[in-house]
Amino acid sequence: MSAVRRTSAWTVLLVAIAVAAATRSAAPALHTTNPPTNASVPTATPKDPRIADLDSQIKALREQYHSQLDPLETQVKALRDKFDPQIASLEDQRRTLIEAAKAPQVRALDDQETAELKQLSDQEKDEIDKLRQRFADGRKEIQAKYKERRQQLAGK
Repeated sequence: MSAVRRTSAWTVLLVAIAVAAATRSAAPALHTTNPPTNASVPTATPKDPRIADLDSQIKALREQYHSQLDPLETQVKALRDKFDPQIASLEDQRRTLIEAAKAPQVRALDDQETAELKQLSDQEKDEIDKLRQRFADGRKEIQAKYKERRQQLAGK
C-alpha cells in the first residue's frame, strides 16, 4: 500500500511540475508579445452589478490559482537548483571526454561548423527582432487608429 502511495505522490508531483513549468514558460511570452490594452476590453456601464460580481469572481479565482501554484513553483525551483548543477557538471565531463577522443582535423571541422551555425543563429535572431518590431509597430498603428475613432464617437 505504501509503494502505491509513493508512486501516486511522485506522479502527482511530476504532473504538477510539468504544469507549473508549462505555465511558467508560456505566461511571459504571452505578456511580452501582446501587451493588454484598454482598447481590447469591452466597455459597459460601470453601474452594472454584473461587472462587479465578475470582477470579484475573477479576483477570487486568481487568488486561489496562485495559492495553489506558488508552492508548486517553489518546489520546481528547489528541484532545479538541486539537480541542474549536478546534471550540467556530468554533461560537461561527458562532452570533454568525447572531444578529447576526436582527431584534431575533426575537432577543427566541428569548430568551424559551430562558428558558422552561431553566425547563422545571430542573423536569425536579428531578423526575428526586426519582424517582431514591425508587427509591434503595426499593432500600435491599429490601436491608435481605433482610439482616434472611439474619441470621435465619444465627441459626437
